[in-house]
Amino acid sequence: MIDESTLISNTLNGDIQSFALLVQAYQGQLYNFIYKMTKSKEDAEDILQDVFVKVYNNLYKYNKNYRFSTWIYTITVNTIKSTYKKKKLRPTSHYIDDSLEEIPSMEDSPELLVEIKEHYKEIIEAIDSLKEKQKTAFILRYLKNFSYKEIGKIMGISQEAAKMKVHRAKSILARKIVNMGRKGDI
Repeated sequence: MIDESTLISNTLNGDIQSFALLVQAYQGQLYNFIYKMTKSKEDAEDILQDVFVKVYNNLYKYNKNYRFSTWIYTITVNTIKSTYKKKKLRPTSHYIDDSLEEIPSMEDSPELLVEIKEHYKEIIEAIDSLKEKQKTAFILRYLKNFSYKEIGKIMGISQEAAKMKVHRAKSILARKIVNMGRKGDI
């Protein structure tokens, strides 16, 4: 595949095929991220389309000093926020149903499989209960593997603030998981 900087340059020079290759390179991972944040396939599809329209219209503003993925995730996070601000809703993550299908089958122990799925669902619900900025930072760090510096750039906060949001999210999740264990759930 042609490198991103060439695709960006070609797109800025009017090559629509190069933009199509950029879309192809990012659409899957952006859709998954948006879906995890919104809980809605329809919203994820609409937001993804809005993101690529914004990327195309603002590509000339892209600063080559930063990774393209950081820039496109910044647009994505801001588009999610503005979409839900307009709808006056809070985006919540919903990747329980799809992810539960990924848990391997345990034919020898269906009871254990049910128990694992229940615990997994509780952990996902705990992630869903985080404040929006904590959840965003947590997902960017642990599901998308962005650095704290990149998370800060994406979210428009300092690297230290990004690190703190991830730390707070981990602390809250740890407390919730410990409380689940005390209830005999784990």
